[in-house]
Amino acid sequence: MIDLGLFFSGGSLPLLIVLIALFQKIGWRKGIKRQARAYFYKGAWLKFALCLVISTVGVMVISALIGKIISFLSVLVSIFGMAIVSYGTIEVMRLIRNQEEFELIDFIRIDNVNGAVSVYFMKWLYTLLWSLLFVIPGMIKSYSYSQAMFIISEDPTLGADGAITRSREMMNGHKWELVVLQSSFFGWALLGALTFGIAIVYILPIYAMSMAVFYEYVKKDYFAAKE
Repeated sequence: MIDLGLFFSGGSLPLLIVLIALFQKIGWRKGIKRQARAYFYKGAWLKFALCLVISTVGVMVISALIGKIISFLSVLVSIFGMAIVSYGTIEVMRLIRNQEEFELIDFIRIDNVNGAVSVYFMKWLYTLLWSLLFVIPGMIKSYSYSQAMFIISEDPTLGADGAITRSREMMNGHKWELVVLQSSFFGWALLGALTFGIAIVYILPIYAMSMAVFYEYVKKDYFAAKE
């Protein structure tokens, strides 16, 4: 199994599925990466990567330290911390697309803590429950819920249930496309494992921004179908 979701889709894919997806000839895949790369103004790429790594590692360290004191709290702290960082990362990518500056503190957003944590926790819980039945349903559901954090970031009034419901509707017919897009980063994931994570740090910005561009793509299709 190789984790391609990082903290945006929340799922892992069997190697066989990754290899099958790699041979899918979907033209827009390169277009999404090209557009994602174009958003990064001078200096933003490295700054984004470093800030994201620092904030993520910070959550992991705090979670581990608390886990040594009260073990069951480690999971809760990890969910809480990663929810905030995931939400903040989406907000930072919005700043970058608008050619605006950002700082490390922007990755730790607390303006919609309830929404961010609720969505992250419910995604984790629902995926876990589906995975207890069989692995495949769990993976499918993780892709169904993959856009919920983007949605709650854009429209906090929906609430966690509303964001997850809209994500499920939005991803109808698009789940395999996301599998193909994420699988195209397989080479970097492999290189990252061989370089002790160095290559992963380099590719994080374009991976994260590609997920944001993909969200805009499926959102456009979703609302166009409603007209």
